[in-house]
Order: sequence, then C-alpha cells, then structure tokens
Amino acid sequence: MVLRVDGFGVTWTVEPQESVTVEETGPHPASPPMLVVTGATVVSLAVPEDLEQWPACVAFLLRLRDGVDDLAALLAARVAAPGRRDGHGEG
Repeated sequence: MVLRVDGFGVTWTVEPQESVTVEETGPHPASPPMLVVTGATVVSLAVPEDLEQWPACVAFLLRLRDGVDDLAALLAARVAAPGRRDGHGEG
C-alpha cells in the first residue's frame, strides 16, 4: 500500500497482497468494530462511537461498497478488453 498526500487529499495505491478484515475492538458501543486494510501500512476505518450516528455510517458504507463494486467492474472490463473504454468516451 502506498499512501500519497497531495493537493487532492490522500491517494491510496492498492497492492494485490493486502488483506481486508473487520476487527472487533470491544463489546461495547464505545468500542465499535473497524474495517482494517493491512499491507505495508495499516489503514483502519473507524465508525462513530455515538450509536445515533450509526445509521448514517451504514449508509456511507453501503455507498462505499457500491463504489468499490463499480470500480472493480470497470477494471475487470478494461482487463478483458484492453484499449476499450467504459463507454463514456472514445479510446
């Protein structure tokens, strides 16, 4: 995993051997689980401690999942047909 900070924020370049897990941090709401990506650097996605904010966090995670699914499909399509674009413009 390579993290770069520039004028656009943080860019994370994914390495294929990185693992993704959900880790329990404790049994209480003040210790919610985290999404952890482990590679050369560890990135943890923490959720708010306030249970009232969890529905908004769930909505974000679902949008994140959908975005990841879209990116994976686009990459798979480009690997399957190198040189072709995703249909949103010419070559």
